[in-house]
Amino acid sequence: MRQARRLLKEMMISAAVWTVLTAVVLLVVSRGNLAMAGGCLLGGAACQLLLWHMFRHLDIALDLDPKRASRHTQVAAMQRMGIMAVTLAVSMYFYQYAHPLGTILTLFGVKISAFVHPFIEKHGKKRAK
Repeated sequence: MRQARRLLKEMMISAAVWTVLTAVVLLVVSRGNLAMAGGCLLGGAACQLLLWHMFRHLDIALDLDPKRASRHTQVAAMQRMGIMAVTLAVSMYFYQYAHPLGTILTLFGVKISAFVHPFIEKHGKKRAK
């Protein structure tokens, strides 16, 4: 459990770094359009929620029998898809406050943090020695 919490923390940090980098780049490219920053904040918050949701429900699924665990994991995945759809719908409806481009790019933080994690782990082991 301790290792899973550390993994969650590292992934949340890397997703937050991705959100900040994306927001900075989009603010420069869009010449200070604050809706881009709003979209990045909305997407970044949803990304953090998705990571926590994944951690929580995988922890629950590990305590279940295989058939129920499979069903629980599928339901949790559909809930995460719903969270992403609602987040994108909100950014499309309130595009003057939260631009959809920023929201979409920061929602990719879940994937980016999973992709970057092996490099973080490798760097952490070198640093510990």
